[in-house]
Amino acid sequence: MKAMKKLLLATVLLLFSIQLTYAQAYFSYFQLRELVPQAQSLQPAFIPNNTFTFGLPTAGFLAQSDFRLRDLISKPDGDINFEINFDVLLAASADINRVSTDVTSNLFYAGYKTKNGGFSLFANARATVDLIYGKDFMEFLANGNSNRIGAEINISESRIFANSYHEIGLGHARKLLGERLTVGARVKLITGLFHASTAEGARGTLYTNEIDNSWRVSLKNATINTAGLDLLFNSDDYESNAALSYAMSNQNKTVAFDLGAKFKVSDRLTVEAAMNDIGTIKWKEQVRNYNAMDTTVTISGIQLRGYESSSDSFRDSIQNKFRSNETQRAFSTSLPMRTYLAASLSLSPNDKFTLIAFNNHVFNEIDPSLAVAYNHTVNKFTFGVLGSYRGPQNEFNMGMNIAADIGPIQLYVATDNALVSNRPEQYSKFDLRFGLNLMFGYKKWLAKPEIVDLDAL
Repeated sequence: MKAMKKLLLATVLLLFSIQLTYAQAYFSYFQLRELVPQAQSLQPAFIPNNTFTFGLPTAGFLAQSDFRLRDLISKPDGDINFEINFDVLLAASADINRVSTDVTSNLFYAGYKTKNGGFSLFANARATVDLIYGKDFMEFLANGNSNRIGAEINISESRIFANSYHEIGLGHARKLLGERLTVGARVKLITGLFHASTAEGARGTLYTNEIDNSWRVSLKNATINTAGLDLLFNSDDYESNAALSYAMSNQNKTVAFDLGAKFKVSDRLTVEAAMNDIGTIKWKEQVRNYNAMDTTVTISGIQLRGYESSSDSFRDSIQNKFRSNETQRAFSTSLPMRTYLAASLSLSPNDKFTLIAFNNHVFNEIDPSLAVAYNHTVNKFTFGVLGSYRGPQNEFNMGMNIAADIGPIQLYVATDNALVSNRPEQYSKFDLRFGLNLMFGYKKWLAKPEIVDLDAL
């Protein structure tokens, strides 16, 4: 039970510390895919401009939710301290709310361009957390069951999927059909580190009888699968180097793929698609399953008079009505696949408009976000602006991106919400990608100018 308490506490803290996240779109970063080598993580059909490219360690962070920061944190009149206000959060909640976060660090990148394509070698570390919950769940956190006497509170829509892993892989892109078609693929060896998720089909309901206020609690398939968390929260039970050894190599391995393609419909119009993180992890090492048996129980209350510790008596009474256990069964989870669709219109060699659609398939849902982007290039300096729209919240954001080549050094930065620095409590999204690359041999693959035959003039 001690480990279970730590897991539940960590889940609650995680849930409310990352409530500023959603969607993992990285629209502005995707718009730099023809310039920034690391953007091939979103579009594998990428061919660099330079013969050799080396990427220094970079980081990216995305934070977005179905509500704004002011809906989560408030300050009562006359008080100097902020607090989490579930009543305000309840008022801002939709029937179904989706939350996710993505923290990505590019540890290493090396790219080599050939005459008809390019190769890349890379290593990344990633952590994602995805959450979906219904309004009933937030109602219970805000008011308990006081507003649902004689009615049922259903938390079956609530699911969590937390993943962290590192990957090392090889990518290749190639031009075909007279350079009108570019296809790309990346194969990745993934090592899973930490994981927590609710089992597929988990259900839970609470009904309060209006006559005697008794509770009827029903649970079905109520299992939380984890990996690595026991090592994380109970590190004192392991040797001092156990965490490092586990992080470097363990049995939670799989092979995953990224696929992408771009097709030049005409001189001005290009369409493309990308599917990233296609694969499944089989979690075998450091696995813990926390299971509650399928049951329906009625809780009518207990006699607390005469007991010195009424809270312990109530807790013991509740625990005795539910059967639970901890197992170490291996389980499999799909990687949170991401897809992009885009169409680009080039008004000139230096001006491009792009329409982009993104979908996160972590819960097998189709609920895309959309964006319209414009980029302009002057010499070796590219800047762009972008407007994005998210259906769940009917929200618009303005973003920007910049990539500059200064000699052999390339600097880039991209964000989907450039206005968040101005009163961040008014916005529900923050994201940032930035980095530095070293690039060499740019002129090798440029078309040579025709030699003028003076004798023929």
